[in-house]
Amino acid sequence: MEAGGDPSGGWRGLIVDTGAVMAGLPLRLPGVHLAPPSVVGEVRDRESRRLLEEAIAYGRLAVEEPRGASLEEARRVAARAGVLGRLSRTDLEVLALAIERGAPVATDDYALQLAAVEAGVGFVRVRYRGVRVGPRRGGGSRGGPGTS
Repeated sequence: MEAGGDPSGGWRGLIVDTGAVMAGLPLRLPGVHLAPPSVVGEVRDRESRRLLEEAIAYGRLAVEEPRGASLEEARRVAARAGVLGRLSRTDLEVLALAIERGAPVATDDYALQLAAVEAGVGFVRVRYRGVRVGPRRGGGSRGGPGTS
């Protein structure tokens, strides 16, 4: 099953970070979810690796490399959100895929949540309460999907 297509092409899924994969989220939620190869490389313990391999085998998780232009946009967004220094290369790749696909990020990482909201894609929390998002200083709102 292909996870591809443009954001308006009917694909519905999440972009998952390492914590979401380790929690088995792709197996628990319907749809095909995406992760960059760096997420796969971070999953090392036996149980999490089993969950990862099952998600891929059952067609619930696809691995996709983000484009270079999306990585640059992810860096700009993270800088605007004030979290660039707190995001790893893997986090930036997750954010870049979310920007490409217009899809929410599944993460408990607060810095990544803030960047996802800044990017306009929002987030879905995995285990823990997500960041609270309210009016920004200077007007505007950071509200978005998954921010309640």
